Amino acid sequence: MAFTLNENLLSQLEAAWNGGDKPLDSLAGLLERIGDGVRDPSLRDSLREAGILDFVLKVLPTEELDLSLKRQCLRVLGNGCADCDENRAKLVESGQLRTVIRFLNDRSLLPLLLPVLYNVIVDYEPAQLQVCEAGLSKALVALLQEGSLQPGGDHDQVLHLINNIFELLVSQKPEPELADPSTPAVFLALAGGSPSGLPSLELFNGFCTVALAYLTYESLQPSFLSSASNIFHLQQAFYNACFSYENLPEPDLDDLDQLKTVCTTFVTLLADLSAHPSFSELYPISSSPVSRKFLLWLSSDEFANQHLRTAACLCLGNLSRSDEASTALVADPDLHVHTYLASLLAQALDPSNNAVPATPQLLHAILSFAKNLAIPQGNKIPIGEAFLPDLLAGAWIKTAVQPQVQFAAVSLARLLVVNAPGNVAKLCKPLAAAFKHTEKEEVKSYFHLLMTLGARSDLEPTKIETARGVMSVVRALQASAHEGEDKVEVLDEKDWGTTREEFYELHGPLIAKHLTHLLAQEKYPALRSEVLFVLALLARSTDGGASVVLRVLNVGTEAVKKLAVAVTGSVEVAAGLESESGDSGRIEEVKDEKEEDKPAEVTSIMEGLNLNPQQAETKPSAAATAKDRENGLVLVAEILRTHSSELKGPRKNVFEEILKTGTGLLQEDRKGH
Repeated sequence: MAFTLNENLLSQLEAAWNGGDKPLDSLAGLLERIGDGVRDPSLRDSLREAGILDFVLKVLPTEELDLSLKRQCLRVLGNGCADCDENRAKLVESGQLRTVIRFLNDRSLLPLLLPVLYNVIVDYEPAQLQVCEAGLSKALVALLQEGSLQPGGDHDQVLHLINNIFELLVSQKPEPELADPSTPAVFLALAGGSPSGLPSLELFNGFCTVALAYLTYESLQPSFLSSASNIFHLQQAFYNACFSYENLPEPDLDDLDQLKTVCTTFVTLLADLSAHPSFSELYPISSSPVSRKFLLWLSSDEFANQHLRTAACLCLGNLSRSDEASTALVADPDLHVHTYLASLLAQALDPSNNAVPATPQLLHAILSFAKNLAIPQGNKIPIGEAFLPDLLAGAWIKTAVQPQVQFAAVSLARLLVVNAPGNVAKLCKPLAAAFKHTEKEEVKSYFHLLMTLGARSDLEPTKIETARGVMSVVRALQASAHEGEDKVEVLDEKDWGTTREEFYELHGPLIAKHLTHLLAQEKYPALRSEVLFVLALLARSTDGGASVVLRVLNVGTEAVKKLAVAVTGSVEVAAGLESESGDSGRIEEVKDEKEEDKPAEVTSIMEGLNLNPQQAETKPSAAATAKDRENGLVLVAEILRTHSSELKGPRKNVFEEILKTGTGLLQEDRKGH
């Protein structure tokens, strides 16, 4: 029977509350009718305007309120506040949400309380903030810890509402400080299921979403990390997300989409947790079952999943940030992690492999972890054995459309050739006949391929990493040419002959291009210094290295200008080059009527100053400036002494001026020290 929410009805409520025959039954009956009525959104304003909402809020906190009245008051609030911000505001203003939360102590009210709370707070921030400050999440966690609410039975709807409520609470600013520290562990335990089985996919997604959201708060992480059982629950829930819901009959597509998001979030969260300062202390790779689980994800076919393996690479990478840990992972015969990484990379790059999708994230994680491992000097050769040359070269090619992944592959190559002539030798081998690439022009070697791809990259960091790798290769080439002890021959005679001339002739243009790029860039002064050192080494080469230097100096004007600044502190001595620059930046050759080499004079200067290539400093300082000057002078002097006739345009005159000015400055540097 229809009725109107007005002051007359309010009077009936007041009368029933204040006395009469069977007042409670009469009041409960009226409230039940009102609770039913305000399901109609058009009556919700009248509920407030007639004063009935105020009446309910007055009755609600009464001590020892009859259970039937509690139920009907809650129904009025839940239905009357649904999608009605004005009524929600009235409830928040009254402060009675705290009373509603206290009713959680009466477990019989739970199926009614949770929908009421959700209706009040959903899409209404002031109510969410108030229940947060009133300790709703702690009360619900305490309820869950009792263990009576388990998924897989009659409680699923209640648990679904709890998930929804927590997803609203977690975004409130005070929540990280007010929440029970055990909150994420409780939800991860629920995600693990019960003796009756795993939760439904919808519930599982909810449990994981809540747990992972709370774990993003740094204030909750130390407590969570302090218990190994918490990490095991996290690992098990992640495993379930990857494998346990693969073959559901007619799954909901939205639930499947959310599961993908959950898996991705697990990866990010595990990476963050494993980077926490306490993680490596609590769970060392050498002994902890927690960290050994990551190794299993990496190595065992049982865990063949892109999310698990991505997380394993990221976590183990974080745990191996010390040289000691990295060395153990590679050297320990029970681990040999680098071999698993190489195998995973090979699978990921194989187009016929359908077992584990080769996502950019997985590829990047594999390569980044390998980079971590490649930092200690003792790891470079074994990792090189696993990755060089074909596997890593394949990665450079096949990740060209994934710039960040290609950068990681190039960066790994660069790390592997630092002070590792054995790896440089692998890189300098001619391409195997079976190795496939897409280059239109002939590729001479794996090193040639690396330089070609690096030069083509649109990503500046990739260009820089390639050029740094080029410097390491050149240093190995020159070192092996001049140092007799423990020499590792970088170039095989059957490939390149008995001297380096053929190698430099074929690779020189690209070597020069990359060294010029490093010399011209402004962002990394230390790299410019290192280039000067490498160019000084090349300038002294008697078997082709000087030809690379001439390519650097004879193309454009930028390299000479940087050289002038390094030696003299000013670009002014190179001003004569400007008049010779065409639009292309190339220098046209100008014949000098008085052209005459003065090798004896230059040699005298070099011997008088005892000029030798100096290992560059890594940080700006007076010593770094002096070493740059000496390396520049070695370079200039060697070219003037033996190759001045090959300098284009006015370069000979410019170099003589650089040598003259730089010699005086170097003498002053040495007096100062």
